[in-house]
Amino acid sequence: MPDPITQQDEQTAARKKTAPAPEPSPAPSPDTTVVDTARYEPYPGAAFFHGGRHSPLFAAMARRLDAEGCTDGRHLGPDWTTAHRDAFATWQRTLRPKEGGDVSGIPDQVAWDRLHVPRITPLPKET
Repeated sequence: MPDPITQQDEQTAARKKTAPAPEPSPAPSPDTTVVDTARYEPYPGAAFFHGGRHSPLFAAMARRLDAEGCTDGRHLGPDWTTAHRDAFATWQRTLRPKEGGDVSGIPDQVAWDRLHVPRITPLPKET
């Protein structure tokens, strides 16, 4: 019959031989996504998105929303409409599950940058 003290010592030694606990990984840093302004449209600001505004930028945005599966079949042309707002709200909900932030349908900086709307306006001239 094995000596109980020896058996306990063997178990303790076996536990000590296991690999040490992994070091905790550092906390994720805030989103540091750099937007390639040569390829993508810069965010025009929330005030840009209102009824009555006509811009080819809305059509470019609509094509990206359609590619992401955020449209519902309504026509999204160069005039800002509730269909644009609803499609962008769908995009915002994909980025912010459980209503965890702005899902108003008015584009915000983060959601706009992640949509990657292709540049349609000329690049500003460097001076």
